[in-house]
Amino acid sequence: MSIPRASFATCLALALLFGCVNSDQSSGTSEDGRPARSIAADDYYDKVHGAWLGAAVAGALGMSVEGMHKNDLKPYLTELGQWPLTEYIKRLPPHRDPERKQWFTAEDWGPAGFGPDDDTLYQVANLLLLEEKGPEITSQDIADKWLASFSVFEAQNCGRAVRVAERRLKEGIMPPESGQHEMGEFMGGQMKGEFWGYVLPGNPAEAARYGRLDAEVAFHTDGIYGEMFMAALTAEAFFESDPAKLLEAGLAVIPEDCDYAKCIRDVITWHQQWPDDWEKAHEQIDAKWAPEGAKNRRVFPNNAVNALALLYGDGDFDKTITIAVMAGWDTDTNAGDVGPVMGVVLGPGAISAKWTEPIGNTFRCDVKGAEEWQIDELARRTVAVGATLTAARSAGLVEIVDQ
Repeated sequence: MSIPRASFATCLALALLFGCVNSDQSSGTSEDGRPARSIAADDYYDKVHGAWLGAAVAGALGMSVEGMHKNDLKPYLTELGQWPLTEYIKRLPPHRDPERKQWFTAEDWGPAGFGPDDDTLYQVANLLLLEEKGPEITSQDIADKWLASFSVFEAQNCGRAVRVAERRLKEGIMPPESGQHEMGEFMGGQMKGEFWGYVLPGNPAEAARYGRLDAEVAFHTDGIYGEMFMAALTAEAFFESDPAKLLEAGLAVIPEDCDYAKCIRDVITWHQQWPDDWEKAHEQIDAKWAPEGAKNRRVFPNNAVNALALLYGDGDFDKTITIAVMAGWDTDTNAGDVGPVMGVVLGPGAISAKWTEPIGNTFRCDVKGAEEWQIDELARRTVAVGATLTAARSAGLVEIVDQ
């Protein structure tokens, strides 16, 4: 499964142009000559802090039931007295090996904190790369950082697609060819796209461009569009809270006729048809898009779950992340996509103590030399990088204002 490089480049250029023209971001300055979008430095930090905390909370919530279909998950949670879900899952399903890793269940959490997991592994590596090299990074830089900082064969929970990509990189097959393989439309790009939104607040098109550079190391086509979509959506979340508008910001940077966009638009339509019944919309997703996942295109139906959770979550952190888990499939990753978005929109103050107490301020990952972080320090370093990228890439569009 591959696509001609020239054809992809043409589609991407058109997609990014479309995004720049049609997204809600302004292209110019306000009447007083200042960028049309500005965010106070303290608010920027608060939103990034909320994003990292939201990623940890939501990832932990979904970890123990990862891969379960809703038809199996609903009876299990009902048996626990946890349907609908309102707090961490009490115990590990019987088919899970309790010794394999930390599963983050209420009755057996393990060490305080969150991680390591593969959903945030790449984001931390990319943060360190930007600290080292600044804005002028390439896909090759990202691949080199990957190989120098971690191995997916040693890291916890890494999927098959990135294992194929790492083998190709080690064989000397470099980006974008490294992403041209039979599992290149898995969801490993989508799951890490939010980070580019963190460091380019209010600039969806540029966040998507970095998302493409990152995704093409291991993925192609809709696997790449997933990372671009999440990057743009998250960038927009710094200035927009309406879930429908956030989805449109993500759609604006990918080709209108790609399957990824068609899937998201289907969910938007089903939400309009059944605005109070996410399970009915889920039935449509299961019938139309879940079969795509069985064709080695596992970005589907998980991208549909992200849209489902955001739309039916109604701007509420708890509701959004619990729907993402109750919907099934790749529960930790899907919740770990929408949790950061809501963390950006609402800030850490909206994330209740029932979620944050087991996390504390501790975040772990499998990046060599950066295995444990304090979440507030992770946020501060992300904001410092974001200030540099915003100055370099969003001049005239976005300004971070010291108070």
